[in-house]
Formats: sequence, C-alpha cells, structure tokens
Amino acid sequence: MLQHLDQRLAPGQPGPVAALFLDLDRLKAINDYLGHAAGDQFIHVFAQRIGDALVGESLIARLGGDEFVLIPASPMSADAAQPLAERLRDQLKDHVAIGGEVLTRTVSIGVASGTPGQHTPSDLLRRADQAALAAKHAGGDSVAIFTADMSVSGELRNDIELHLRRGIESDALRLVYLPEVDLRTGDIVGTEALVRWQHPTRGLLAPGCFIPVAESINLAGELDRWVLRRACNEFSEWQSAGLGHDALLRINVSAGQLVTGGFVDFVADTIGQHGLDASSVCLEITENVVVQDLHTARATLARLKEVGVHIAIDDFGTGYSAISLLQTLPIDTLKIDKTFVRQLGTNTSDLVIVRGIMTLAEGFQLDVVAEGVETEAAARILLDQRCYRAQGFLFSRPVPGEAMRHMLSARRLPPTCIPATDPALS
Repeated sequence: MLQHLDQRLAPGQPGPVAALFLDLDRLKAINDYLGHAAGDQFIHVFAQRIGDALVGESLIARLGGDEFVLIPASPMSADAAQPLAERLRDQLKDHVAIGGEVLTRTVSIGVASGTPGQHTPSDLLRRADQAALAAKHAGGDSVAIFTADMSVSGELRNDIELHLRRGIESDALRLVYLPEVDLRTGDIVGTEALVRWQHPTRGLLAPGCFIPVAESINLAGELDRWVLRRACNEFSEWQSAGLGHDALLRINVSAGQLVTGGFVDFVADTIGQHGLDASSVCLEITENVVVQDLHTARATLARLKEVGVHIAIDDFGTGYSAISLLQTLPIDTLKIDKTFVRQLGTNTSDLVIVRGIMTLAEGFQLDVVAEGVETEAAARILLDQRCYRAQGFLFSRPVPGEAMRHMLSARRLPPTCIPATDPALS
C-alpha cells in the first residue's frame, strides 16, 4: 500500500488522493466478552464485507487488528470521498451471530486527502487516522472529514495517552461530587461521582478531555474500575459516620463495560467489599451506549439489576432511544439532558420536550432527574411538571469529597438555593 501511495503522491501525478481509514468499533469489548477467537471471526467477516462493498479498482489494506485503509482508484478530494465513506458505513453495519451472541457491527471512518508533490503517504494516513478518531469520539458508527484543528487535537491526544496510564496507577485521579436535591425541600437525595485528572503539565483536566482517549486506547475499563472503587470507598466512609444513608451514589459507566466480561461480578464484589447496600448505588449509562449493542446491553443490565443496583439512562433525549427501549430495558431512572433544561422559561420547545419525557417516565413508572438546572425559573418549571429531583449549578458545582461530606452532614442546601414551592406540590 505504501508503494502504491508513493506512486500516487509523486509530483506530477493526478490528484488529490483520498484515503478512508476504517476502524471497527468496540473490538476490545468483544475480545473481553467472547474471547479472541470471536474477535478474529468478527474481523474476518468484516474484511469480507469490505471486499464485497468495494467498487472499481480501489485498494484495501489491513493496518492492524481492527484497522483498514481504503484508497479510491480515482483522484478525489476528502469531501468528494465522503459519500463513498457514508455508503461503506451503512453497508458494513450489520448484526452478526458469533459464539451464540448477536452482535451489532459498526465502523468509524475517517476521510482525508493528499496532494501529489506536497504530501507523503505518512501525512495522508496520519490525517485519515486522526479523522477516524474524531468519528469514534463522536460515538462511533460515523464518518468524519479531516480538518486542520484535528492536528492540534492529535497532539493533545498523544500527550494524554502518554500520561494517562501512569495517572491511573499513581493516583493522580480524583473524584468530585455533584449533589442531587429534592426541589420541594432542598434535601440532598443523591450525589454523582465525577472523575478529574491532575495532569503533570496541563493541570486539572475535566473528563471530556481524557475519557474519549481512554476509550480509544482501551483504558476506559481501568478508569471505570478506579472510579467505582474510590467512590464506593468514600461513600462507605460517609455512611460509617452516619451520613448519606438516605442518599443515592451515582456512578457513570463507559460504553465498553456493558460488553466486558467480569464487569457485573466486579460491581457486586466492590459494593460488597465496602459494606454498601447495592440499592444505594446507581450506575448511569447513555442512550447511545445501549443502542450500540442492544442484545448484550440488555443481558448485562438484567444481571446488574439482580445484584441490586439502580440503573439510569443519562443525558436522556440526546440519543437514539425509542419507546421500545424503555419497554424492554431494566432501568429505574431517566436523567433529562441539560440541553433541554438550561433554557426552560425562555425556550418553549424545551418545555415541550420535558413534558414529553415526564409523560414517558410516568407511563413506564420511572424516576426522573433533571440535569443542568441553573436558574430558579427552570427549577420552578420542573416543579410544575412534577420533576422533583435535580442537579445543577443553581444548587452547587461539583465539590471535593470533604465538601460533599459536609453537605450530607447538613442534609439540605440553604433555602436561598431552592425555589419557592407551590403548596399543592408538597
């Protein structure tokens, strides 16, 4: 392939030359859950489908375990190659039966182009790879075109990748907690554990900076396990001091964990080792995580419910959930995404969406938590819609563990943080 690109990118050759970088989504999770033989079979079927989908004399090469590159035979820009990439993505998406499981196969595709006489094969492949990473960070099953700012993002990613494993091992991570309140009383009814990383040169990083990198280099599982252990340990210490017995500990779970072997046992063991009641722990997943592999996610969630933990769908309303998912998944709570909450009182369409979510939740007998409450107007509207649990900067920003401990000791937030309640709602 490199020889082919050397020839195509030589001065005087027709251009531009496009490259499509194909990265099979979630192969690591399949290897963990079903074994490497299943993963190899998954790749084999995937490679066959790429061959079947090829048009003309395009060149296809396998770079690594789950990475392929396609070079169209005709000169074309990255924008011109985008329809081909989207067609490939759609043709390669399929349900595959392997090892007695039905898996959903999806692919992230990055598209870039190079100019003969100006770019080398390495330049072109690096750009296409960076675009594929952007597609994967967008949730997978998508296409991304290389842009100049991806080079800067790539440098940051390489720096984070270099230090992240050491950060996990050296305890450079820390937890902060976001209180959850009852809008009627101001009582603290829960707390969400959020991870931060003290990077050696870049300071304190929010999860959006490093969690996508952790997922792409197969560190998300280690990160999740660290968070679960640390949060359960701290919550157990609070309960031993007589605090938080009526509160719920919320912990986010990344995509790969629902298809990773041993995850359910790890959750059960960790909760048991810290002497917690499983019903005091809620694991939060996003809608898109479930949709990526509904069959496996449903089975894992059912086992987690047997352990006794609560399950919440986080950022509800931003993904692909359908009513059928709410009918079949063993979930307890919907968390309304902050994008529909922040402008309540000024954006009428957001109110329509919130009303719809509340109607769905009532029909399926699910609890609801509103995220991103920043104004008293939004809090009052949520109360009017009988949404009683909320998080957001109106009440508190994420705080260190010691500050969360003091909040639990006080049991409720100051009255100035809580909107006046309609007596009919009390």
